[in-house]
Amino acid sequence: MIPKNNRLVLSGIVIKTPIRKVSPSGISHCQFYLEHVSEQVEAELTRQAWCIMPVIASGHHELSYIRKGSKVSVSGFISTHTKRNKTSQLVLHADQVKLLGE
Repeated sequence: MIPKNNRLVLSGIVIKTPIRKVSPSGISHCQFYLEHVSEQVEAELTRQAWCIMPVIASGHHELSYIRKGSKVSVSGFISTHTKRNKTSQLVLHADQVKLLGE
């Protein structure tokens, strides 16, 4: 049996103003981009790690505090989304978003 684990925890800074929408069924959605920068150890060498990850948090009404420049820790699962130009990108679907302080 293949394990079905898909869990990602990523911290960083919100780099664009979040987009907030409510679906026709009344579910709130908050979309933002998270920039992560850190040093990680790989093969006993320190390397710079950097990424920008699109995040979608659905069903969370309490996310009004997230703004451009907010430092947050996000956890959830990743999935591929196809953009309008037919390219694919990974998106983090957050089920937990924690403010880390300004």
